[in-house]
Amino acid sequence: MEKIFSVYNEIYRITKSEIEKKDKIKKINLFNEKRKTATLFLPANYYSIIIVLPGAGYSEKFQSSIFKNFKYLLEEKIGICIFNLNNGNLNKNDSIFFEYFKEKIGEIRGIIEYIKNELKINEINLLGISFGGIIGFIVSALAKEIKKSIFVISGVNLEFITWRSLLRFKIKKDCKRIVCRRIHKVYRNLIKNNLYDEILNLPKKCFLYEPITYLKSMENKKMLMINGIFDMIIPFYCVLEVKKQLKNVKTIWYPSTHLTFKFFIPFVRKHILEFLKNENISGN
Repeated sequence: MEKIFSVYNEIYRITKSEIEKKDKIKKINLFNEKRKTATLFLPANYYSIIIVLPGAGYSEKFQSSIFKNFKYLLEEKIGICIFNLNNGNLNKNDSIFFEYFKEKIGEIRGIIEYIKNELKINEINLLGISFGGIIGFIVSALAKEIKKSIFVISGVNLEFITWRSLLRFKIKKDCKRIVCRRIHKVYRNLIKNNLYDEILNLPKKCFLYEPITYLKSMENKKMLMINGIFDMIIPFYCVLEVKKQLKNVKTIWYPSTHLTFKFFIPFVRKHILEFLKNENISGN
């Protein structure tokens, strides 16, 4: 796996931070050499920080909505870091998508480094929403600093998502279905036989940003997945794939689609807090 991991070696470090204060909350905007990558919200006292990775279509104007949904964590002495997931559209060809993943993962790892070294926080957790969760799987596998990972309406198996979910009408396809199926059959055999470094020799880059590639490295991670049973964008099969490979993941289901999941947020908040605090939550 070392050769696979080395693909994501580049880290975009934080070079500047701008601090604002709002009431008792400290707001810190984080910048690397290229752009503003995240905003930190810190209570007066905190022992932990959770990095939130939003879904595709995110822009900074949605930051207040995300903050509103998770600001209750500040009262529990948990800081919130909202990643600025720019240019998250899914209509990219394979090589461009791969470079996009490399850049975003490098930026997130730069944020993790800043939290650890500048804020002296060792308990760093991750929450990935939808597409942000797909990126989050790889970050969680790569970054030892991540203690707990939460994935909300997210999953794995990009082949299934590309060809059999509702996203099949939006995702750009670089190869025909039959070709894709054949290459994935080879890929699955490499995974089955633990020949991970051979994945680098496959003709497409998508296997390097497919979360399945990294699941084996998450066997000892503490994980929670919260999904909608009627979700046709990230179908339930994409969650079962994780459950099949990892015994350490807890899953919670709601009777929702991808778009109606927002109505269950009040219940989801409770599960997230319980998991972050003590992991003793009901689930499978």
